Amino acid sequence: MKRGAKRNSSVLRHFAAAMKLAKRFPGIESDTCYGTPAIRVNGKFMGRLRTEAEGWLAIRCDFEDREILLQAAPHVFHVTSHYQNYPMILVDLAAIDDDTLVEVVERAWRRQAPKKLVREFEERHNTTFAPSPTSKKRPTKKSAVKTRRAQKRPVKKPTTKKR
Repeated sequence: MKRGAKRNSSVLRHFAAAMKLAKRFPGIESDTCYGTPAIRVNGKFMGRLRTEAEGWLAIRCDFEDREILLQAAPHVFHVTSHYQNYPMILVDLAAIDDDTLVEVVERAWRRQAPKKLVREFEERHNTTFAPSPTSKKRPTKKSAVKTRRAQKRPVKKPTTKKR
């Protein structure tokens, strides 16, 4: 067996294990994206194997959580310049432990899953999820436009009538 083929089968084994952990959450589907194995929740992209040769899982992640993960375990988590402006993080599947992977997958699942599915999951498992204290919902395009407009408007000074 060639070395590349052995590495490839090892990467696919790690991805299969990650997929098995992800299947704990409802709506998880196996698919492909850019020719590599991918994870979706109800058809929405959640993560994918970046390249089979590399073995890193690219998965959805808050920007704040990403910074925490990068500082906590730089040997496990990574970001390339390509993903710098996207809410994604790269995970070394060979280096991450199952508990941490489940937590990362759950956060990605909660980010992508429909609210109703998350609510049903929480009711069934009698759990609630505490988002990281720094995580904030990203502003919608509409609210961002309103904010910009409000910032551009000059402030009207009250006028006094002269008699």
